[in-house]
Amino acid sequence: MEESMSYLGEVRRTAFSSFGTAASGVLIAVFTGSLQFIRAVGRRRHLAQLGGFDDRMLRDIGLTRGDLRDASAGPLWQDPTAILVVRSVERRAARRLATREMVREASQQDLARAGMKPRNDDLVSCG
Repeated sequence: MEESMSYLGEVRRTAFSSFGTAASGVLIAVFTGSLQFIRAVGRRRHLAQLGGFDDRMLRDIGLTRGDLRDASAGPLWQDPTAILVVRSVERRAARRLATREMVREASQQDLARAGMKPRNDDLVSCG
């Protein structure tokens, strides 16, 4: 960057200094974009390996064949693992909620059979 001092002691930039800043910004953007593309292609290889799993193995990690198809349907530069992570987490949360509901219902039925009144956990005491 070429800078010059004025007679008041201020630093003024020349036309070439803003060009250098813009050029370095473009180079950084190209470099980070290239890295993201390389990572996405590498993760697509992992996606292809997941395609070799049988349905039971996919179900164990919370995925289906449809999830793999959806993830691979995106553009080449898009990371397919983001879709897979979201789907897997959603399924795990749904399973936990269903299990929690089944346990709650079973405990309320056990209390009802014993002649006790089921307690309502949804009420909060305010003092």
